[in-house]
Amino acid sequence: MSVVFCLGILLCTKTTKAYFSDWDQLVNILKVGCNTTEIEEKFPQPTPKPLDGNPEFQKTVWVSNNSSGEAGESVPCYVRLTLSYSNSDIAKALTYLNLNTSDWIYNEKDNYYYYKHILEKDTKTVPLFTGFRIDSTKVNDNYKDRISDFRIHIYEESVQAEGFSDYTAAWNYYLHPIHKA
Repeated sequence: MSVVFCLGILLCTKTTKAYFSDWDQLVNILKVGCNTTEIEEKFPQPTPKPLDGNPEFQKTVWVSNNSSGEAGESVPCYVRLTLSYSNSDIAKALTYLNLNTSDWIYNEKDNYYYYKHILEKDTKTVPLFTGFRIDSTKVNDNYKDRISDFRIHIYEESVQAEGFSDYTAAWNYYLHPIHKA
């Protein structure tokens, strides 16, 4: 009986060893899509302008969806932008020039501008605006000397478009991904 038992162990060990030593190599053909969007600006160095003349400044802002690595990595997506300012008192005197309200929708609840269209790979959005004006009558005298340091900060986010009927569905899912059954 012990001979049969030892023989059984020997056979199982060789079978197990053969199982664990067998291998094969495969190349993964799957690629991960990437949201590779980025903010682009055309903001020429402004020449000094007197504040009392309600100066206008050129600043064109849009978002591009370009591959940063291997060609074909970027995916169609929806984008949104939010704007903040280096000085909120000067920002009260700000007016955007050519603010695009047909392709971009402003949401007061979260302070974002949503691009209504799918941003395909290797394309750009239409500009959100092309410049701004500062109304000198609305700037408090205490802040007029800070206008030369005034900055508009732009933050951008993107979410993959596949699987969503429009930008609102995509962003709603992004903001609330867990659904109760």
